[in-house]
Amino acid sequence: MKPSINKLVTQAIHPRGSVRLILISLLTISSMKMMAQNNNLPYSQMGIGDLEDGYYNRTSGMANTGIAYRSNRYLIQNNPASFSALTDQYFTMELGIRGQYISYAGTPVNVASTESGDITFRKLVLGIKLGKHWGTSAGLVPFSTQNYEFAVPYNLVGTTIQIANNYYQGHGSVNKAYWANSYEFFHHLSLGVEAGYIFGQLNQNNIIQSTANGAEFVSSTNNLNLNNLYFTYGMQLYGNLGKKLKYTLGATYSMKASLLAASTKLVTTSSDSTYPLQNIQNNEGYLNLPNAYGAGLAITYKDKYTFLADYRYQDWNGVSTTNNLEYPGQSYSIVSSERGSIGFEVSKKKTFYNTRIELSYLQAGLYYGNTYLQINGQQIKDMGVTAGIGANSLKSPLAYDIIFQYGIKGTTANNLIRENYADITFILNFGQIWYTKGKKFD
Repeated sequence: MKPSINKLVTQAIHPRGSVRLILISLLTISSMKMMAQNNNLPYSQMGIGDLEDGYYNRTSGMANTGIAYRSNRYLIQNNPASFSALTDQYFTMELGIRGQYISYAGTPVNVASTESGDITFRKLVLGIKLGKHWGTSAGLVPFSTQNYEFAVPYNLVGTTIQIANNYYQGHGSVNKAYWANSYEFFHHLSLGVEAGYIFGQLNQNNIIQSTANGAEFVSSTNNLNLNNLYFTYGMQLYGNLGKKLKYTLGATYSMKASLLAASTKLVTTSSDSTYPLQNIQNNEGYLNLPNAYGAGLAITYKDKYTFLADYRYQDWNGVSTTNNLEYPGQSYSIVSSERGSIGFEVSKKKTFYNTRIELSYLQAGLYYGNTYLQINGQQIKDMGVTAGIGANSLKSPLAYDIIFQYGIKGTTANNLIRENYADITFILNFGQIWYTKGKKFD
């Protein structure tokens, strides 16, 4: 017996049901905050931490290649112009969870700490098709992460005699809450804009310890609160090439913005006396976020096979910082970054009552990039492969995605550290026709 087309396509979500769903999502986020976040990220000590280049969505199995990707069910944050592709009167929500394992290699690595792992909540996003040509999305996603600890000798000035350990530790994250809208023109062009609010806290500690027993002589703590708006604009142009081919061209642009900072610095001595040094609101900015550009191409054959390619560039050379770009034991600078990726997808669809329904899909991708950090004269590189599998339930409004990723970041040359990382990401998608009391778009 074939599933009812009403269950597959037109089942409406009642407002009370959506409220329950959102409450469950909030409880999920709260529970994820209590899970371990133990991964040491050596390169996050610089700048504003490790910048997030993943979207944890339908494109993740294709190396996050999706500036030109459009979907009638999934939320594609890669380009704010994509949301106009949602099915009419459609409501959708996505949750993302990632497990990550990292192994470290290089001269600076402590032989007792060569690996780490964690499980973290990565995103909660919502999307609604508000009109026949108007799609909107809002959500919370990561922007950067800081989590590091290391020690260097504290020597007597002018000598190599070590009199203490200098222990450095930092943790925190910067997130983005966004609201994006896109509108379709002439059935072949979609324009979009995303208003992102960047916010978060970075906590940095410097402790001078005894070499004998680890007792603290003095410690300093710097708590840095960052925030500001960051706008992204997008475009997608799409159409047919004959009867079997479809194409999409995509482009994005993020406008340069300054991260405002409120900094609190404290010093604590061995007698437990605490001295506040600064409590400053820096209206001129801690670090400027760069102009960023992206371009993408998608080609689909027979509505089944899709090939994608993306290129992204961030002009960090064109921004300034109030930071002194020095760190104990390291000489580094912030430089322009770039990332190229390709992806391939095979989608399995079936016709139910003259309606094409996607059942499942397989994905693969490759990526290679230069990050925004240059250390000891070497720009840090990041490269890897991905694979993904997804399925849409025929008996419920849920869809499931599992993504596997393996990558290499950094190098062991020039006294640096190489990270070999393996990720597994689970994405849960909920989607149904919005409750409309019988009203439908023309």
